[in-house]
Amino acid sequence: MNTQKREVRNPRLNRVFDDLVDTLRNFIRKHNLTYEEYHRAIAFLAEAGEKGEIPLLMDVFLEVTVDDVDHRGWAGTETTVEGPYYVPNAPEMASPAVVPHRANEPGEPLIFSGTIRSSDGVPLAGAILDFWQSDAEGRYSHFNIPEAEAPFNLRARVKADQNGRYELQTWVPAAYEIPKAGPTGALIKALGGHPWRPAHLHVRLTHPGHATLTTQVFLKDDPWIESDVVGAVKSSLIRGTTRTTDPAEIRRRGFSGPFHTLEYDFVLPRQMAKAA
Repeated sequence: MNTQKREVRNPRLNRVFDDLVDTLRNFIRKHNLTYEEYHRAIAFLAEAGEKGEIPLLMDVFLEVTVDDVDHRGWAGTETTVEGPYYVPNAPEMASPAVVPHRANEPGEPLIFSGTIRSSDGVPLAGAILDFWQSDAEGRYSHFNIPEAEAPFNLRARVKADQNGRYELQTWVPAAYEIPKAGPTGALIKALGGHPWRPAHLHVRLTHPGHATLTTQVFLKDDPWIESDVVGAVKSSLIRGTTRTTDPAEIRRRGFSGPFHTLEYDFVLPRQMAKAA
C-alpha cells in the first residue's frame, strides 16, 4: 500500500486520481491480469501515444460518456460529441447561405433549415449556427481535404434571421471510417467492431444568455445508424432528407439535378441546469 503523504494543492485532482488508481487496481484483481497482459497494455498505450492516437482512443471509447455526464439536466436539444474535426473561425454568413464549397463539389445538394428557439419558446434572432460536415466522400476540410485546396470547405457560421430561422445550402454528407491503420483500429477489430460513423451534420449553436449547444444531426436510413463506432447517435437527432426530382422545382432552386431538404429545429436552454 502506498502511504506516502502528499501536499494537497488541488483536492479534486487528488480525489479523482486516487479513485482512478483504486478502480484500476481493483480491475486488475477482478480479472486476474498477468504480467504479460500488463506489459501488452503498456505497449499498446505507448504505441497509441507515439502515433498521436490518444485523442482518437479517448473519443471512440469515452467522449460520449463525458458528454452525457456534463449535460445532466440539460433542457434543450440533446447534445452529443463534438468529435475531432471542428475548426474555429469559419466564415460568418447571413441566412440563407451557401456554405463554402469547391466548384466540382461531389454529391447532391442539401438544403438544411429550421428555427432556433430558447427553451421558453422564444425565437433567437441572430443566433449563430457554427456548421461543419464531411463531404460526399467522407472527407473533412483541413484534415483529409488539404486546406490549400478548399479552405473551410463545407464549414460556415450562419446567423439566424429576425425570426430565428436559418437556412444553408450544403451537400449530402457520407458515412466514413475513423482512422483504422493504427493501434485504435487494431483494438476495434480485435473487439469485433467496425470503424464506421454514420452520415451526419455537426452544429454548435450560440446566443447571448444561453448555453452553447454542440450536437449532430444524423441521416436516417444510414447503414451504420445503429452501430456508430463512437456510440454518439441519439434517436431525437435522427432525421430523413426529402429528395426532390421535379424539374420545375430543380430549376427554381437553381440546381442542375436532384437535391435534398432537411428541416431541424434547435432549442437552447437559458442556462445550464446540472443535476445535483
